[in-house]
Amino acid sequence: MNLPQKIFDKFMEQLNKCSDEEIIQNFNHEVGNGGWGTARASYLGALHEQLNIRKFDYSKLGDKGRLSFANKVELVGKTIK
Repeated sequence: MNLPQKIFDKFMEQLNKCSDEEIIQNFNHEVGNGGWGTARASYLGALHEQLNIRKFDYSKLGDKGRLSFANKVELVGKTIK
């Protein structure tokens, strides 16, 4: 297993313990943050995967291939607005 996958798996393990609202708080914390690197890419990928696992409707933010962190969001039911 390569390093980015190990980092991704560690973030997934941490995020699996979060409530739905905590996932949204973590997402909102990333809005406006710059910089890039392996750890951040893995973390954002893990957040994206959590949206899929939890079956959130995040169609206003992106799809399975991309995700925008341009604006803060809120969760209404299973829909991100």
